[in-house]
Amino acid sequence: MIDYLYMWNKSRPAFTALEILIVIAIFGLLATLAILSLNSSRARLRDAQRLSDVSVLRSALSQMWLEKATYPSSDGVNLGAPGTATEALTPSGFVAAESVGSQVYLARIPVGPKANEYYRYRGGPNGYSIRFQTERESTLGKANVFYAHASGIDLTDEIK
Repeated sequence: MIDYLYMWNKSRPAFTALEILIVIAIFGLLATLAILSLNSSRARLRDAQRLSDVSVLRSALSQMWLEKATYPSSDGVNLGAPGTATEALTPSGFVAAESVGSQVYLARIPVGPKANEYYRYRGGPNGYSIRFQTERESTLGKANVFYAHASGIDLTDEIK
């Protein structure tokens, strides 16, 4: 009986320490690759959100131009930032939500997809510039700071 138990324990298959370490290393590598891929996807989504937000802002500003033949004047303001009173776009320009009257071009100013990220607006009666930054390569080019104008998006911070 003792010989039988001894042989049963000896012939029983088991993992060696080396095999366990290899499996753990493979799982670690796969987890690392998954996290890197997820971070890359999130950055692309944030860039897409930025482009969408800028498109919405440009559309609202175009509507204002069509009706009033002017853009809001500002030396520079972070759109939607707390304490800046830029929560909506009305015929009076960017105003706080409490100041919104009956006519509104944009009821809620979009803010950047990351915490404390805002779009910077500079403008005058005949043009504007909205500053935003991408994290990854996009249809605009490599990750960079871009400026949206009535005529398009480029790398120059000029009011046009």
